[in-house]
Amino acid sequence: MVTVRLALALLAAAALAGQSPETLSGEYLEGRSNHVYGCYCEWSGESQTGGQEAVLAWSIRSGAWGGVPLAGVRMAAVIVAETTLSQGSPPRKSILILDSAALPARRKAAEALLRERFGALIGRVLEVRTLPVEIAVADDAATLKVGSLLHLALRRARLPEDALQGARLWYDPFVPLTESALAVTMENSYGGRGFDTTWTRSEPGVTGYFGRFEFRPEEGRVPIS
Repeated sequence: MVTVRLALALLAAAALAGQSPETLSGEYLEGRSNHVYGCYCEWSGESQTGGQEAVLAWSIRSGAWGGVPLAGVRMAAVIVAETTLSQGSPPRKSILILDSAALPARRKAAEALLRERFGALIGRVLEVRTLPVEIAVADDAATLKVGSLLHLALRRARLPEDALQGARLWYDPFVPLTESALAVTMENSYGGRGFDTTWTRSEPGVTGYFGRFEFRPEEGRVPIS
């Protein structure tokens, strides 16, 4: 009987190890200033003149970083690069936004997560701001809103009608996703300080993604693809 109980305990421990509470998962949004799916003319033009800006956002459903639980924490990064972010690894700078609804210890852990896991992607951090962050992700649409500072509205792309003839996929999401949807950006606006530029874009284009992420802290940094 003792042997059976020990075996069951080991099996339970193994199952828990396979579903470590440290594993982080949740929803992700991404909007760029260039097409990720488009025709060759769009790609060739934007590779020289577009794609320097991106807005990324995470809404964490479960998991922890540095031993601090992060379920329910929301965060965003606004990134501006010297050339297109979609090719190579140009110098870039960013502003991080942490949800003011999170406790200070959780915001500190969320900032550490962004710097340590996504440091190469976000580049030099100019400022970390604490503001209300609203994120909503459904099957067919996703939105990010930070007051009047930042707004990203996406809907699932309907292909081929949302793209020009001959369109193809040029770029994967910046962040590895377990489930992802190509997205048409309905609005992408940033009106804050910190950069030499602000923007408001409402011309629809397949310029983003939304979906689900999942990773373990020990997986290390996300390289620039």
